[in-house]
Amino acid sequence: MEYRQALIHLKDAAGCIHDGINAVGIMSMGLAQAKDPYADGFNAIWNYLIDAEVNFQKQLQACLNAE
Repeated sequence: MEYRQALIHLKDAAGCIHDGINAVGIMSMGLAQAKDPYADGFNAIWNYLIDAEVNFQKQLQACLNAE
C-alpha cells in the first residue's frame, strides 16, 4: 500500500507540473501574438513539455494499474 500511496502523491505533484506547462503555453501564445522574437523558442519548449507530460502520465498510469 505504501508504494501505491507514493504513486498517488507523485500524481498530485504531476498536477502542479501540468499547471506550469499551461503557464508556459499561455506565455508562448502571448509572445506569438505580440510578435516577439522569442515566441518560437517558448513554443518549442511548450511542445516538448507537453510531449514529456503525456509520456509521464502514461507511465504513471501504467504503474498505478500494475498493482
